[in-house]
Amino acid sequence: MGKPIEVILLEDVEGLGRSGDACKVKAGYARNYLFPRKAAVVMTPGTKRLIEKKREEAAARLAEEKKAAEALLKKLEKVTVTCPVKANEDGRLFGSVGAPEILAALAAKGIEMDKKQLVIYEPFKALGDHEVTLHLHPEVHGHLKVKVVAEKKAEPAPEAAE
Repeated sequence: MGKPIEVILLEDVEGLGRSGDACKVKAGYARNYLFPRKAAVVMTPGTKRLIEKKREEAAARLAEEKKAAEALLKKLEKVTVTCPVKANEDGRLFGSVGAPEILAALAAKGIEMDKKQLVIYEPFKALGDHEVTLHLHPEVHGHLKVKVVAEKKAEPAPEAAE
């Protein structure tokens, strides 16, 4: 049987640990699975220092991302997104309003977001006011107001009298 060796994970490995963790694994697992995928390196004093430096950089990057997410959340809390859709006289929609329509309306207002940041379990199928949950960062959550309105019909242009 292979002797256990100590490795430092360079990326998250399911069932083993997160990036930066020190783990003891069998030599064959490390040699045949972790090392070829560049998911881990052997623990040495030099790699220990390298991982500590990477952890500090990651913490600084995460703090910057959190600040940016909080600023975006403040901006989004003041905004109400209006999505015009085709509807009949009874207020029933022809289709629905989902993440692509909301993202397009936000882009028209100059706010760029990723689809993964919007949490919509079902598309909106009724006129009125709705709320979308936002996950901008693991520690920053909020809500966005979405107003679904009926699209205004274009009035037919009167024909020119001859």
